[in-house]
Amino acid sequence: MSINWVYFSDIGSHAEEMKAYLEKQQYSLYEINEMKHMDSLLRETNQTVLFLDANTNFNNYSLCREISVIYPHVYIILMVPEESENLKKAMLMGASDTLRTSYSMEELSEAVAHAKRFMQHRAKIDHSPNLVKEKSRVIAISSPKGGVGRTSFTVNLAVAFARMGHKVAVIDGNLQFGEVGIYYNVKPKRTIYEWVKEGHGRPNYSITQYMTELDVDVTVLAAPPRPEFFEGISDKHIQDAIEEAKQVFDVILIDMPVYLSEIHLRCLAIADDILLLSLNEITGLRLCQLYLDTLETVHLKDKVKLVLNRYGKGQGLEVKRVEEILDTKVFHTLPDQPNIVSSSIKTGLPYMLSNPRSNIGKAVLSLSEQLVEQGRQSPTTVKKEKKWFKVGK
Repeated sequence: MSINWVYFSDIGSHAEEMKAYLEKQQYSLYEINEMKHMDSLLRETNQTVLFLDANTNFNNYSLCREISVIYPHVYIILMVPEESENLKKAMLMGASDTLRTSYSMEELSEAVAHAKRFMQHRAKIDHSPNLVKEKSRVIAISSPKGGVGRTSFTVNLAVAFARMGHKVAVIDGNLQFGEVGIYYNVKPKRTIYEWVKEGHGRPNYSITQYMTELDVDVTVLAAPPRPEFFEGISDKHIQDAIEEAKQVFDVILIDMPVYLSEIHLRCLAIADDILLLSLNEITGLRLCQLYLDTLETVHLKDKVKLVLNRYGKGQGLEVKRVEEILDTKVFHTLPDQPNIVSSSIKTGLPYMLSNPRSNIGKAVLSLSEQLVEQGRQSPTTVKKEKKWFKVGK
């Protein structure tokens, strides 16, 4: 696949290390130092990656925003100082990725690899104009135990999918005490409650009118503003919300609560994958065992992919022992990086933006890539309506 690699600096800076690295990858890097030369290069192909140097006569954040609007197909890697505030600002200004001005070769390699994967994915989408409607993917993130990091994981997984070029929605399935908006540092003005009251069943009222678009290229359908408002929401409402979202978004993530109700069993039935999040400790694993037994009775266990959070080698049980206890393979592990995760939650800035190259950031991105690849390989199946048993609210 041909990719157009461009480096811009109007103060005479050169990118010798970058150029040498790309040449080893069988690519050429075009270095330009005047705006008038940029247009032809950026319009030349849909497969363009632009490195914007941090040191220019322009405000490079404003320049990034302008380029992202005029040339939306360009994958912009904005070179910034190390502070997280600059990383956040870069993403808000339309950058696809960032690279520290004092980057290491490992960081450059990761940035280039990520850009290549994005271009490969978009090339497939460009040849499949109906991909969203035909292959929209629904993923439920669940855990029967609180405090395992489910919502934090969900919001960051959504950002990982968005950074891969997917159009992503998060549905807050915790209809009484949902916190997805808090983790993104937003207070949604409209929620699923308003949609049920005003828009459900009315074709002129799209569900997207009741969703909150975020600067991180993720859209959220928030939980009701008050716990008691969930009483008016049924499993039919949640099913219709998901089905309508599937017409617009590539990936829909559902952040599930710790309990099960008819509404949440409906979510699990619609989902293509159920990511079961657990810690590697015995009480959580016992609850997961009961949860899996419940899903088996309604024929949903085969969708489950077990993810161990805060995992560290030599801590807790061995992976093989966990698999024996739960009779389920461990699909993925996420490392324990409490400082990064805690800071992300406190600031409302997902660590996939503030620390994308941390071990936890890499692990979440790797998981999103695994799910995408597995989705491409899985044949489309027609889901049969199942009978539901009432497990209470």
